[in-house]
Amino acid sequence: MSQVLTNKNSSETGFSEAELAFIQKYKDDDVTKLILKGTQFKDIDVKKLAAQILSRQKASKKLPEWAAIEKLIFPPSLSVEQSSSEATAKYKSSLIQGKMLIDITGGMGVDTYYLSKNFDKTHYFEQQEEVAITAEYNFGLLSAKNIEVHNADSIEGIQKNNMYADWIYADPARRDANKQKVVLLSDCAPDVKFHLSELFKHAPNVLLKTSPLLDIDLAAQELKSVREVHVIGYEQECKELLFNINKDFDDDFAIKARVINPAGEIIHELDFTRNQEREAIIEFNEPLSYLYEPHPAILKAGAFKYLCTAFDVKKLAPHSHLYTSEKLVSNFPGRTFEVTAICKPDAKEIGQFVPDNKANLTIRNFPAKIDDLRKKWRLKEGGDIYLFATTLFNQKKTVVVTKKL
Repeated sequence: MSQVLTNKNSSETGFSEAELAFIQKYKDDDVTKLILKGTQFKDIDVKKLAAQILSRQKASKKLPEWAAIEKLIFPPSLSVEQSSSEATAKYKSSLIQGKMLIDITGGMGVDTYYLSKNFDKTHYFEQQEEVAITAEYNFGLLSAKNIEVHNADSIEGIQKNNMYADWIYADPARRDANKQKVVLLSDCAPDVKFHLSELFKHAPNVLLKTSPLLDIDLAAQELKSVREVHVIGYEQECKELLFNINKDFDDDFAIKARVINPAGEIIHELDFTRNQEREAIIEFNEPLSYLYEPHPAILKAGAFKYLCTAFDVKKLAPHSHLYTSEKLVSNFPGRTFEVTAICKPDAKEIGQFVPDNKANLTIRNFPAKIDDLRKKWRLKEGGDIYLFATTLFNQKKTVVVTKKL
């Protein structure tokens, strides 16, 4: 089936006034308990509305702008969990612009909506009719008048209509037929690597979103023509990888590690190439006045040596991935701690620095599990003290006692 939707189903898509009132009244309730009370509500499909309430609860932090619109329809909560966050979508929208964009993997439409703000016209493709109809309805509520919704296979659609755009955006489905997570490009749908030559007939640039678990170098080798790889960190996680692919590009790709805030703005950034990482001069040292733990996005990007060059810090050991300096580096991309003591990995000695036996414990290149060490050292979780159990460059096992700045 291939059709352009024209809002003809929108009146049937939304909720009635009674249903909207129900959602607003119980929006903060436990949906399980709400369903159990279902017989108390007449002429109301409690299960349907409870599912909507749960999705809205999931979206309240992840998609605050969307959640603030009462009439907006959300997909099942799992789809909300799997969708891009408002923060990452806004960051993506800062990367590309032009006259026309084609989103070949529409889905819920979060990325489509924010990316469309930088284009005169955006074409959204989605094969599932119900998903496409809901997206069109939501785009209307969001006043996104420049988005045209296509209920069709995207590859067939752009071929049939001979579309040409400045950019194509793709976020392939990362679930197989059994709903299990997949990571490799060839296992995702659509397989962008397989279709890339065809996509380049319809746009010179492709922005591809992938799982943060994907091997960056292997993917770049498979895709070729990769200009940049953006490694996106949000809160304390590496959220996604973005491959900026240009059909005429034939050079080493740049890696752009970014840690962003809820508005999609950059908090920390680091740009480098694999060649710079290979050639970086690294110096090892025992813990000095300050200890640094890189953000997971920085580690995913693979800037293990280049961090020393970029921020004038020393590393504790080749495989510990903890860094140190005598003077404070205020813009280090990660968590910063002040070192208060260095001690042996011994309960009695550690106890001298943790008077209430309460501390946060992190392991970096240390031969033990956190739970086992907590029991051995009689530590309770929490408090203001941060312990790092690690191995130094001289193979010495140690515990660095710190407080967070």
